[in-house]
Amino acid sequence: MRRKIVLWGSNEKDEKMLIALELLEKENVVNIYTFPENVATEEFFKAMSEKWRDEEEVEFPSVFTKIERKLSISESLLPDEIKVDRPDLITRAQAEWQFVVLSSKLYDMYKSELEDIREKVNGLTEYRNDMWNELKEFWDKVQGQLNDKNLFREHGASLKEKTNVLFDKLKELRKELDSQFETQSKGFADAFKSEIKEIEDKIEKGLGLNPIFEDLKQLQTKIKGIKFTKDDRNELWDKVDGAFKKLKEQRGAKAESSSGNNLARLESRLNGLHGAIQKMERSVNFDKKDMEDQIKKGDDAGGQLELQLRQARIRMIEERLRSKEEKLADMYATQKEIETRIEKEKKRQVRFEKQEKLEEAKDAVKQKIASDIAEQSREREKIADKLEKAASDLQKPKKGSFIDTITESVEQLVEDVVDTAKAVAEVVGEKLDTIKDEVEDKLDNLEDKMEDIGDKAEDKFEDIADKLEDIADKAKDKIQDTIDAVKDSIAGTDTTASNEEGASEQKDA
Repeated sequence: MRRKIVLWGSNEKDEKMLIALELLEKENVVNIYTFPENVATEEFFKAMSEKWRDEEEVEFPSVFTKIERKLSISESLLPDEIKVDRPDLITRAQAEWQFVVLSSKLYDMYKSELEDIREKVNGLTEYRNDMWNELKEFWDKVQGQLNDKNLFREHGASLKEKTNVLFDKLKELRKELDSQFETQSKGFADAFKSEIKEIEDKIEKGLGLNPIFEDLKQLQTKIKGIKFTKDDRNELWDKVDGAFKKLKEQRGAKAESSSGNNLARLESRLNGLHGAIQKMERSVNFDKKDMEDQIKKGDDAGGQLELQLRQARIRMIEERLRSKEEKLADMYATQKEIETRIEKEKKRQVRFEKQEKLEEAKDAVKQKIASDIAEQSREREKIADKLEKAASDLQKPKKGSFIDTITESVEQLVEDVVDTAKAVAEVVGEKLDTIKDEVEDKLDNLEDKMEDIGDKAEDKFEDIADKLEDIADKAKDKIQDTIDAVKDSIAGTDTTASNEEGASEQKDA
């Protein structure tokens, strides 16, 4: 955008003359030079049009006039007595030069602000992040003005060069701080690696897994609370994840592994989100304070330019604040969602642990019942052997006494079987197909032995043999009825447990 124009015009006497206008943007003044026709030769006109407009020196003739006028939007650039052949050039120049003046003042303002920052940076003995943020915020403002083309390219280049010098100085200071931070980070990382190695050794030795799991979670929380370099943090997380995988493989529970991994991942994500929310809240509060300061300063505006610039800055802050508040609202919604999912994962994990303990208790009860049944089976065999021996040794038994003795023994055996079946039904809700088969085998064995006893006594004691068969049939029927009743009771228990488990899974879904 040119600051000088040359064109032909005339004075109040309609005398032709050459007119040259020059903008002095810092002073907000326009110099108007007029040259009479008799001195404005073609050669001089070309020199003014080509050289003078391009900021080259041109020697003026001895006869010319100079008028100095204040640049204004409302008043014309030229005095009323001067007329020009191209009034549109004057009108356009007036509008453009008004923008040039405002842009130059904006540049001067930024240059002054940058000078203040430069003094602060040069006075630093160590890196300060707030100083970096201040310089970055300054350049963001300048970049925004350049994007909106409110600053000229040469002004932007000058500000950029000076800003980069300050950024380089801050980077040098940050390198020293980063070196110290890297040393500190490595020390913490080595200490945590040693703790992780101890936990992995415990896992390999097969020590208590639940305490190890708690130790690993506590270690994970400690790591989250310390600042590390990116490489150190990634390496630590890889080792922690590896330890969790070894622990879960040792547990041999796929569901627990999935739940624990999800819970750790959600907790890690939640902690990271907390940090991001805090940063965003600080940024929003900073913008709000900046907005309040700008509004307060608006009452003490020193001039039209300052007021315009402050209004533009307020609009810029408002837009930035609106965007940040929208992001913050999304963060809050995400935080609530993650917290809900964490609660569900914890409940699922508790249910899994309870189920695991229940299964262990069931296995213990099964083993106890199996042991009791085996012991009772041995006792039944002893009773059957005694019955057989008593029948074979008996020569002339008393019918009533013999029958009563056998009946009492068989009834005692039946009661033992029934009591055992009831105890099974009360302790564990399992189907008793295996137990039933075992009892039926023993019962068949008892029946065969009783039949043998009857055969031996068939000649002398036909009545006794018939009675024995009748007792065996009744005993068998009674035991079968008891087993069927127990199975029906257990089937009902299994159905109830299945329904409860299905309802729980549906609720989780």
